[in-house]
Amino acid sequence: MRSKRFFLGFALVALALALWYLGRSGAPAPVIAPAPAPELTVVPAEPPAQPTAVVPGKPATPEPPLAMKRDGLALWEIKIDEALRSNAETPAIAQMLLQQINGMPGEGQFASARHIVNLLPDKDYLTVLPYVQNTRLDPGFQEVIVAESLNRSDEVKLPVLLAAARTPNHPMAEIAKSTLGFLLENNFGDDWGRWEAAVKEALAKKENQ
Repeated sequence: MRSKRFFLGFALVALALALWYLGRSGAPAPVIAPAPAPELTVVPAEPPAQPTAVVPGKPATPEPPLAMKRDGLALWEIKIDEALRSNAETPAIAQMLLQQINGMPGEGQFASARHIVNLLPDKDYLTVLPYVQNTRLDPGFQEVIVAESLNRSDEVKLPVLLAAARTPNHPMAEIAKSTLGFLLENNFGDDWGRWEAAVKEALAKKENQ
């Protein structure tokens, strides 16, 4: 047993000396051959897609929502620009913009309102009343339309203020109501019948002056 241990110990020492000697003598390290490069498979490019042919008599594609973009511009911007560049009379251009209001996003409604108030004369201004009563429209649109009425004649101003004041949840309701009370020198609370009668009376007096 002892001789076996001695022999094993001697063998380990000899191996260590041999490794030390190889390191000192600068023997070249074993060369590991590089792995062969994987083969590349060339995939041919797909041909470009052909444009879809237009079939005569096929229904036209529905017009996209005005909130979408085309050529970097929102479609509502393009619609406003097209209306303003048309050869129609200014009141007709205002009506074109009003007819597109419901399909526009809030920013488009607000931008349209700023043009509409500049295009509508007093005699056509009350065509905005159905839009004033539509609380689904953008608050900015409502503010512009109602605020501009203050620069108009009483025939325009009083009906617009009354419409805004009596419409539930209207963003300009409180301002319109207080302004109407100041102009009529009265306050009828939520009695809209009396408000309406007071507006009619004020307009009748103005006609008789």
